[in-house]
Amino acid sequence: MAVAEPYTMLLASLPHLPAPGSVKQLPISRLQLKNRLKWLAPEDQRRLHAMDIALHWAHLSVDLDDAQMLQRAQGALEQIGSAFLFPLVLERLEMRTFAAALRRRRRNQPPRPDEPWGVGRFVRQIETHFHEPAFGLGHLYPWIAQAHQHLQDNEPMALENLLIMESWKQLNRVDDRHGFGFDAVALYTLRWEILHRYIHRDTEKALAHFDTLVSHALDASPVSLEALT
Repeated sequence: MAVAEPYTMLLASLPHLPAPGSVKQLPISRLQLKNRLKWLAPEDQRRLHAMDIALHWAHLSVDLDDAQMLQRAQGALEQIGSAFLFPLVLERLEMRTFAAALRRRRRNQPPRPDEPWGVGRFVRQIETHFHEPAFGLGHLYPWIAQAHQHLQDNEPMALENLLIMESWKQLNRVDDRHGFGFDAVALYTLRWEILHRYIHRDTEKALAHFDTLVSHALDASPVSLEALT
């Protein structure tokens, strides 16, 4: 097996992941995926865990304040060690930052000066254009105005579906022709997570999730790879 493509057998064992809405059952279960991920080399398992921490802040101690949580998440992001994965994970964090800003605006709680509250390239843009429908970024991210409207109309399922589909679209925009290495495995797990979230959503969960979105500036809603049991 070529060193540059160490996970050919692993990736060949993983079934195709269809788009959300096209199936009602995952083609591979949590336990099956977890067992496949044991084939990763120890260093790549650590990198996958770093990606998991960057995206899923539930792993961080409850004793941390927002500034510490952001610092830990950003540190984990830097440990991913992949020029391909870094912008994908960053874009997911920025999407969460937009959602946090929408929730803050719904509660009329703009970020305080120098308050650590978001991640990515658009934090200052959001702060400067806080009261604009899409923070002055509607030409780049049309979904922000839609998410704002769903929040205003108390439509948790519509909001959940929108965020899931936008997350899927983000990953679909990347070039899949990057061999059979760690990047391909990590991309698969990101897509699996989104599909799992879509299939297992329901009205009751969406309402609970909606309450969380409204109550907290930042949340850990995506399924954690660490919790695959």
